[in-house]
Amino acid sequence: MFLFIGTGIYAQTDVVEVSNLEEQIEETSGLIYLDGRLITHNDSGNSAELFEIDPMDGRILRTVTITNAENTDWEDLAQDEDYIYIGDFGNFNGNRRDLRIYRISKTDYISSDDVIAETISFNYEDQSDFANMPNSDWDAEAFFVFENTLIILTKQWESAGTVAYKLPKTSGNYVAERLDSYQVEGLITGATYSDIQQRLVLVGYSRLLLPFFVEITGLSDSAIFSGVVSKTSFNLGIAQVESIAHFENTYFFTSEKYVNSSFQIESPSRLFFLSLNQK
Repeated sequence: MFLFIGTGIYAQTDVVEVSNLEEQIEETSGLIYLDGRLITHNDSGNSAELFEIDPMDGRILRTVTITNAENTDWEDLAQDEDYIYIGDFGNFNGNRRDLRIYRISKTDYISSDDVIAETISFNYEDQSDFANMPNSDWDAEAFFVFENTLIILTKQWESAGTVAYKLPKTSGNYVAERLDSYQVEGLITGATYSDIQQRLVLVGYSRLLLPFFVEITGLSDSAIFSGVVSKTSFNLGIAQVESIAHFENTYFFTSEKYVNSSFQIESPSRLFFLSLNQK
């Protein structure tokens, strides 16, 4: 068990390492909690599949294929009452013109291991330069459902901040509306929002691969960062934290496998959880 030191309105909290993840999902990149199970996927260039895993031990329990989708660069999952949303908007080089979100019916997902998705295609309203530039500010790895919209949060490699954009939840072609931004001094990789708690929690890591989470309350559909924002580091050492999901006050998060041969660093793909209980 790792010790997590909280700040702000939360007391000391324990982060529990559940297990290493299986090799099939060592590039885990998105996460939601549904009907007692976690759902995840791998990122760019992998299969167009969702994997159900046991939150108690990380075992893969089921695999669902989205038969009409392509995993160009899947980065996160979101959900509402009726649909699961898959964010295919990873854009490290900033040159993608095929950004999209796949939407699949929960009814179809529950009843079949092969499902068909609808597509929400979009571009950012303020992007005019599509030059191929690694470490772009137009990358994105996090989104969530807020009221009747989807909110995308960019992963700004150059600026170390994040910008919020708003999209409809229905299929079609759209221009994503820019809302506001936050200088997080890190790279945002996952998001989960609780309607009941009215709390948004983000995860990410620093340029040195040191993970953190950001907790936000008081957001609105026109200003995500206008309320109370607090950032806290995880005491996990090096971990490429990629996704977060919640059930009530329990927050699950995963890390992707990371290997740096030059510095002889290896961090396995893992599943963790922590409890955030407001004082």
